[in-house]
Amino acid sequence: MNRTFTLLTTIKFVVVMLIMPCAAYAQGILNKTVTVSAQKEPVSAVLKSISDQGKFYFSYNSNIISGDSLVTINVAQQSVKQVLDQLFSSKYQYREKGDYLIILPAAREKVFYISGHIFDQEANVPVDYASIYSRQLLVSTLTDDAGHFRLRIKDRSLPLSLTISKVGYGDTTIVISQEDADMRVNISQKAVDLDPLIVRYSEGESTWLGRFFLSAKLRAQSRNIGRFFVALPYQASLTPGLGTHGRMSSQVVNKFSLNLLGGYTAGVNGAEIAGGFNISKQDVRYAQIAGMFNVVSGDVKGVQVAGFLNHILDSLGGVQVSGFGGIVRQNIQGVQVSGFAGRAGAALHGVQVSGAWSSVRGDVDGVQVSGAYNHASGDYSGVQIAGGLNIAKKDISGGQITGGVNIGGGKVRGFQLGVLNAARKLQGTQLGIINFADSSSGLSLGLINIIRRSTSNISVYATEIAPVNVAWKMGTHKFYSILMAGSTTGGQNKVVTFGAGIGREFFPFKKFGFFTEIFNQNIFSKSWENIPFVYRFQAAVTYKLNKRLMLFAGPSFSVYDSDGVQTEKGYKSFPPKGYPDFQMGNKDMASWIGWQGGLSWRYGRGL
Repeated sequence: MNRTFTLLTTIKFVVVMLIMPCAAYAQGILNKTVTVSAQKEPVSAVLKSISDQGKFYFSYNSNIISGDSLVTINVAQQSVKQVLDQLFSSKYQYREKGDYLIILPAAREKVFYISGHIFDQEANVPVDYASIYSRQLLVSTLTDDAGHFRLRIKDRSLPLSLTISKVGYGDTTIVISQEDADMRVNISQKAVDLDPLIVRYSEGESTWLGRFFLSAKLRAQSRNIGRFFVALPYQASLTPGLGTHGRMSSQVVNKFSLNLLGGYTAGVNGAEIAGGFNISKQDVRYAQIAGMFNVVSGDVKGVQVAGFLNHILDSLGGVQVSGFGGIVRQNIQGVQVSGFAGRAGAALHGVQVSGAWSSVRGDVDGVQVSGAYNHASGDYSGVQIAGGLNIAKKDISGGQITGGVNIGGGKVRGFQLGVLNAARKLQGTQLGIINFADSSSGLSLGLINIIRRSTSNISVYATEIAPVNVAWKMGTHKFYSILMAGSTTGGQNKVVTFGAGIGREFFPFKKFGFFTEIFNQNIFSKSWENIPFVYRFQAAVTYKLNKRLMLFAGPSFSVYDSDGVQTEKGYKSFPPKGYPDFQMGNKDMASWIGWQGGLSWRYGRGL
């Protein structure tokens, strides 16, 4: 029982101690009840009457409250707070301290609004989408269709300068010295020649990405305030226009910019990071990273990374990495890496790598690598590597490597390595299955080499192996490739031969010359499974009958390898009878000295 009594006593004591301060506060000076009746009496007398009834004292600055001012008031049984609010029209705030009630100026609001209308001075019609902004506070707004605006100001520091800007009108600056609920401002039309830089800086917002992700109001304001920019340390935004700089973000160059979904700034002189996208009106320095895309109207000098697309409307000096595509409208000096496609609108001095397609519309001094297709519109100095097709429209000083087709539109001073190679003027080397050139002073190594301006010819001739042979000699007199086939016309000693070789012509005299050739010929002997072959070296003296026709004849040396295949009945055996032969130390091999002679028809445009 004693313990229970003691516990209840303790709880009551705690409750009383908690309630007493509240009760004391409830009986504070402002809550005391008074009755006041005054007819044109001084403020000081009315305050004396209130203080006497409430048994407290007033404290105030006479510069704030004039004690001689005459007032009229009649209230009965109201709190001191209500009486004072009625007496002073709620212009003051009050603070209790002991037996004193201190009267202080009312707390100034941190936010106020300036509103008005903008009109065309000559036509006297409202001007829509005009920008009203403060250069000092970096706040702005746009007029509506009726020319009305309402500008939110966080700081009441007056006077305040406001500038009105609109494309096609001259800038107008006004000074606000007091709050104005509905001002009227007239602005005059002015023919303005747009600065090329302003045009360039507005191009980013005009791209399809800019039109899709930026509101019409943001784009309009950016055009209106095209000449005003300011640099600040940082900014953060949720979306374009919803951030620390509001709609003025497009006029601010930041050292650090953080955009959760997306941002629209004047530029970056440090680092910019976005979960979604970054759109910059001017230049970007050092680093810009976005989860989706980056669009920059100026230059990028540094590193630019995007999960989907990077689009630079001027030049790149540094590294650009894109998950899908990278676009640079002007020059690239550095590295561009794209998951699918990369493009440079002018010159490339560096490296361009893409998963499928790489394009440069100017000169290249560096390397292009793509999974499918490389294209360069200017001169190329470096190496092109592609899975399917390389095209350089002008001169090449370097090389092209592909698993498909290489095309050089001008001089090729380096090399082309591919299945099919084409050059206008070959001064280097082509290595492929099929090689084309308009003219050549270089070397084409392939199964088929077609040189339009050359000494290429078709030869009909006889040898000790087969009486009728046809050879297609493709290339220049310095080097040509050969495809040949030959056969007998009947009889018991049948033979069918086909093969390929290379050769070179020499013309020490105007009419006379000679050539040397090396062949590998296959000898068909009833079955395609096992075919003997002949290694053949032949030389001949040539005589030009005219520009197109040429006679030739000369000796040959052949090495025959039967590969263990027995000559079938009715087919010609080797070595042929009646020709000097040599033992090779192997029963399957034989060699002999033979001959050739025939007529060549030149179809090329050389000589």
